[in-house]
Amino acid sequence: MRAERVKADRFPFAAFRRKPRTLHEIRTASLFPALFLTISCNKSPEQQAQPQPPVAAAKPVPSVPNVKVSPAVQAKADTPKPGPKATPKKVADNFGKGKASIQVKGHPGGVHHSFWEEEVDVDGSGNPVQTDEVWDNHHKVLYLSNDRSFSCGDGQSATGSTIMALYGKGNTLKKTPGSGWWMTELDAGACGVQEAGLYGCHFDATGNNTDCGAGTIDSEADDVAIVPIPGASEGSAGGANSAPATQPAPSGTGSQATPGTPTQ
Repeated sequence: MRAERVKADRFPFAAFRRKPRTLHEIRTASLFPALFLTISCNKSPEQQAQPQPPVAAAKPVPSVPNVKVSPAVQAKADTPKPGPKATPKKVADNFGKGKASIQVKGHPGGVHHSFWEEEVDVDGSGNPVQTDEVWDNHHKVLYLSNDRSFSCGDGQSATGSTIMALYGKGNTLKKTPGSGWWMTELDAGACGVQEAGLYGCHFDATGNNTDCGAGTIDSEADDVAIVPIPGASEGSAGGANSAPATQPAPSGTGSQATPGTPTQ
């Protein structure tokens, strides 16, 4: 018995190998669980909790506005004239609002421009809105301009000034009648775009958008140069005719277009 007590005194952990039989062994066996519990309780919440990796915020996916050419607008390519309730407007040097505008002063044959305003169902919703219009009788191009609300590819909505051009029959630019382009001025963050500027598409004779992205209006060519938006969602920033790009096109109007090949 004495040998076992000496062994337990020298090696306290040996008491856990068998059931304690003496008062000394019982005290020794109860000492270590209490000590372990004290150490665990003294840990700070930071030490007890495992650090969690930060959750990265989702970046907005840029897209062009969901603007479509309505049948009412498409029909104007065949009959580009004021409606019965249209109001004539004075000839101006520029047509449109803000960056969503085109320079008509100095246009070859500029004296052939006719300005008016009327209500047009621009989005096919059945709700006509007040729209400014210009018919270039020399080049056979119809322009429309208005402020409008639209949805974006990310499901949000935005507003902006929009200019639209439709090539009429016999146009001197050799474009397919009924085809054209549209551009909307967006603020930074609208539709997920990082930079404020012009964004839009070319569209074909059936009114379907083709190549889309950031754009620059070329007043002399009556056309726009479009560069796809980097990182845009599929189908919202470029069509089959779009070329890859790393930077959006500078937005605005002018006589020099951003390098690119506009849709014919």
